[in-house]
Formats: sequence, structure tokens, C-alpha cells
Amino acid sequence: MLLADDHQIFRDGLKMLLQLLPNLQLVAELDSLTELRNSVKATEPQLLLLDFHMPGGETSAEIDYLKQRYPSLKVIVLTGSQSPTVLKQLDLVNADGILQKNGDATELKAAIDAVLNQQRYIAPRVLQLISESTVELTAREFEVLKLVCDGLSNAQIAEQMHLSPKTTDKHRENLMRKLDVNNAPQLIKKALQLGLLDSSC
Repeated sequence: MLLADDHQIFRDGLKMLLQLLPNLQLVAELDSLTELRNSVKATEPQLLLLDFHMPGGETSAEIDYLKQRYPSLKVIVLTGSQSPTVLKQLDLVNADGILQKNGDATELKAAIDAVLNQQRYIAPRVLQLISESTVELTAREFEVLKLVCDGLSNAQIAEQMHLSPKTTDKHRENLMRKLDVNNAPQLIKKALQLGLLDSSC
């Protein structure tokens, strides 16, 4: 199992809990998304336990990338987000488990047991919030949104995402249309209001 969370105290608590579960061996732990792809490639974990708000990238885009390249990898996401749009996105990129961080150890164990037995586990409260979602963004759109928040220009976004400027422009246009805004400051403000970005933006 690979554990990724940017808060040391939370990782330590999870490790103590996971030691109580049989047949789970921690192969690596990360505090950002920067090395996630390389770590998955190097360690080939069966299970990834991943915090949603992590520095170094856009989490749903990383999940989408990993699920396409490692179909057998199981991904459980822990999030404090109450945003229906964020949770819907995690559903769309096929996270195997989606739990809120205010859940308990029993629920985490149930989620791990389920996904390792080829089943999905989405917490009841998460399912309720997903049903309330009125905006659907793709993993690419979420990634563009995060980079707009970081202050990158369209040309810089295109270079970082290895896309053409025209494709990047299209993603940005789709974001503006879906969130009903007209410029980058409005886009960031609306995304913050909807809980699509963390408050550090």
C-alpha cells in the first residue's frame, strides 16, 4: 500500500491504524503529488490511500492518469471537501473509494475490504452530496483550473500540461461556460465559492 497525505500527524495516525489491519504492507509514503507517478511505478502498490488536497498537482487528474495506466491499482480518496462538484469529479475518474476525513476507523476498514474485493465504496454522505452536483468538470478542466489559480498564463498552462495553446484555450472556455463567468478573477472567485479550490489559492 502507498500512503499519500501532506500532513505528517495524519499520516502517522493512519499508519498506526493500518498496522492493525492484516495483509497490508506500507511500501511508501508521500507528502505531495510531485513524486506520486514515479512512486507508483517503482513500488507497484495494490492500494493507494490518497488525501484529496495535496500540493504538487491536481488530485483528480493524477487519479485519472494512474487508473488509465495501472488498471489493477485501487485508489481510496480521503477528503474534507463538502463540494458536490469535487466529489462528483472523484466519482467520474473512478476512484474506488471516497471517504470524508471525519469518518471513523470502522468505515475506513470497510472501504479497504471492499475495494480489495473488487467493489467500490462511497460513503453515504458522499453519495448524497454527489447527487446534489449541478456542475461536472473533466479531470483536464480541474487541472487547468488549479493552474489558473496558481497564476499561470494560457501559454504556461499549455507547456506544463503538454497541450497545444488552442486545446488549453478550449478547456478554459469550457470552465468559463460551466461556471458562468467571464474572466480569470471571476473564475477563481466562483471556484472558491463552490469549494473547487482550497483557500490557499
